[in-house]
Amino acid sequence: MTGSTGIGGAVAAQLGERAVTIGRHGRIRADLSLLEETERAAGEVAAAHDRLDAIVCCAGVFTLRAEETAEGLERAFVLNYLSRFLLVDRLLPLLPEGGRVVLVANAGRYRDTLALGNRRRGLRIAGRTQFANDLFAVELAARHPELAVACVDPGLVATRVFRDAPGVPPVLRRALHALQQRVGAPPATAARVPVHLAIGPRPDSGFYGPSGAPIEVPARVRDGRRGELWEASVRSLACRRPRSC
Repeated sequence: MTGSTGIGGAVAAQLGERAVTIGRHGRIRADLSLLEETERAAGEVAAAHDRLDAIVCCAGVFTLRAEETAEGLERAFVLNYLSRFLLVDRLLPLLPEGGRVVLVANAGRYRDTLALGNRRRGLRIAGRTQFANDLFAVELAARHPELAVACVDPGLVATRVFRDAPGVPPVLRRALHALQQRVGAPPATAARVPVHLAIGPRPDSGFYGPSGAPIEVPARVRDGRRGELWEASVRSLACRRPRSC
């Protein structure tokens, strides 16, 4: 699983020794905003394990400022989405029939803000990464019906996502963080649904809310640019440094 603090850390704690965590503080240390680091981590998992029951992706960032990584890609897009695509692609052979892929994202909350070739700013930076997860979950389930693919909206959770948010003015960042800590669910509570989807009775592929109840997949996701995003993601992985391709 990816993500070693916040919801990811709580999921790992509830899974116990069965969890192999990937992240800055994970059992396998990796900066998931860099594809090279993500691929190395996937290789380490594959070298040490011949089977995974589930892949749970929790790592993410909230930002209002576009930042470019050393690989020439938008950091939030890689961390929130493209690293997930890469890990699932590389680790898919380790999942048996009936294996699970669980994406902790926002499950249908955002409209089509993908805008692959357009300049992005503000909430569109975060929104496109979440919408990408929606498309990825539905397309992955369609391509691999032998898997259970779940996209989970955990709701508001008392993590550090707003306190550490790049591009958010300091006063607003502090206010959002205080509100989040006061009314947000504890990470351990938010982790229960991803854990249940990963190791409980086999779920149906689809979207799930904070309580674990199924959410209807919006038409903009079902009928959206799922194939376009998939192919663009494959090209990004093959190229690594888009400006040199």
